[in-house]
Amino acid sequence: MTEYLFFCGKGGVGKTTMAAATAVYHANQGKKTLIISTDPASNLGDIFEKRIGHAITPIIPNLYAMDIDPDVATEEYREKIIGPMRGVMPDDVMKVLEEQFRSACTIEIAAFDRFTDFLVNEEFDLVVFDTAPTGHTIRLLELPVDWSKHIEESAKGSGQTCIGPVSSIQGSKEKYDRAIAAMREGSRTTFYLVLKPEKTSLAETLRAHDELATLGIHNFRVIVNGIYPNDEIIHSRYANLSAMQSRYLGMIEKALPYPSNKVDLQSGEIKGLRAITDFAGVVFEGKRSAFTESFHTPGRFDQFADGAALTEIIDKKRDSRIVIITGKGGVGKTVTACAVAAYLAGNRQKTLLVTTDPAAHIGHVLDEPIGDTIGPTKSLPFLSAARIDQKKSVETYKKKIVDDVVRSGYSEDMLLALKEELESPCTEEMAVFEEFAGIVENRDFDYIVFDTAPTGHTLRLLELPYDYARQVELMVQIKKEGGAAEKAQRKLESLLGKLKDPGTSAFMLVFYPEYTPIHEAKRTLDDLSLAGIGVQAVIANNVLEDGDKDSDFFHRRAEMQQHYLEIAKELFQLPVFKIPMFDDEIIGLPKLKQVAESLFQRECCPDGPATN
Repeated sequence: MTEYLFFCGKGGVGKTTMAAATAVYHANQGKKTLIISTDPASNLGDIFEKRIGHAITPIIPNLYAMDIDPDVATEEYREKIIGPMRGVMPDDVMKVLEEQFRSACTIEIAAFDRFTDFLVNEEFDLVVFDTAPTGHTIRLLELPVDWSKHIEESAKGSGQTCIGPVSSIQGSKEKYDRAIAAMREGSRTTFYLVLKPEKTSLAETLRAHDELATLGIHNFRVIVNGIYPNDEIIHSRYANLSAMQSRYLGMIEKALPYPSNKVDLQSGEIKGLRAITDFAGVVFEGKRSAFTESFHTPGRFDQFADGAALTEIIDKKRDSRIVIITGKGGVGKTVTACAVAAYLAGNRQKTLLVTTDPAAHIGHVLDEPIGDTIGPTKSLPFLSAARIDQKKSVETYKKKIVDDVVRSGYSEDMLLALKEELESPCTEEMAVFEEFAGIVENRDFDYIVFDTAPTGHTLRLLELPYDYARQVELMVQIKKEGGAAEKAQRKLESLLGKLKDPGTSAFMLVFYPEYTPIHEAKRTLDDLSLAGIGVQAVIANNVLEDGDKDSDFFHRRAEMQQHYLEIAKELFQLPVFKIPMFDDEIIGLPKLKQVAESLFQRECCPDGPATN
């Protein structure tokens, strides 16, 4: 009987590395193993140093890998559902069906439909799921339940879902029900909660644990990754980090009383089969690190751009300025966004800080509660903040759509059908986009700083205007003569114009000077470019300084960073800014001021506390 292992956690905690090491370890033990990435910005190919696509790809004997590609999955799903109808249904009916399958719903359901295929497949002894960062993984795992319920309710009502008639997808309900049962069966399925001994990582893991438990999932293991080796760090200026990690290790043991592994931060990269195999020995057999790769660099990287250049990029050119911070999960996007917002607000610019990440950590970094409506912070008088609450966004979105249709004078039957469609799980994605669009159009602030979800999901959010335009026409069916459709189209054109205009919006990518974060950032830059959006700057975070070579561990990591900083300069051809590695967590305004001052190379809040 197939076993299933899920690796879940905050971005940047090492889920992919842990999943890859686990898959290699079990394959070498003789188990036929498949590792699958459900992350739109998958890094499996980077780690295995092999091109991995939407097809099952052999890696070594007994080990296979696959990335679920949402676009390819969408085409497969569309053809599976409507292909058999070609030549049977009239052309006009087929045209309507094909339009339906271009809605925003299709990409989401297609990717998760492909994911559930492997929860009902007995071809492998072991299937390892390398998941997207937590907020999006919870969403993926909720979908079998939500779609099964939606199909059942639609069957009782109109017989229609937002992606076609119930009769065409009824078989999917049975598959989703089997997938739910497999995830809940503790004898077959284990959820590995991967985290680092840090505040935001622990908070997100506890939230994920509780949400998974509400889905009937209870078989957990814990992997605490990225622990600084005591014998190395206690002799460095980062000794405070070791003390901080010890505090959180105690909290983790109390809050998550499950079987656990503790894994040290490695001094070298875990990339390539040999390194993954060695790392599996560290994780499963308690071996000492054997990473001794040397990086030969021409010398200290000295091509960081100065703070004045960053000020010029961010400074508003018109009435207001949008600053969007994105990058791989776990590279410090939230800290960077909070520091930029604190710097602007500290210099008496009316600033709004917003997170589009379901995990929403800006409150943890600011060290104060942040609500789902725009409100002033306690940190700085000129700083307001908000998080996009997905559940609340859905309710607001549904009400708006229904109110629009009621004003248009549609019948009760049509209104009931619309309400049924709005219960589709894919409504959530459109609702979040609607709120994002509304914030972009806000005129009450000098600056709006977005802390985004990890790259794959941010790119999906920025693609949604095109899907949203079709939904206005197809699902909502507002009368064109009423002017609402034209108004919606103008709103979309305005939004896209703002995002594409460097005079209005500044996009910045954050990365660690390591292989995977740099190359994911480059893929993001290329994808944004295809959408007509330019990136103005890149920010290297957690950079070790010259004085950080007082131990072999930090010396090796500093050499690795210098190597990748040279690569980043050539790869991006953009100004590279620096945030150094700090000796403690970045929590609260005093620490954020230090980050802002190192980034902008200017004093933050130069005139002291401001008052409105």
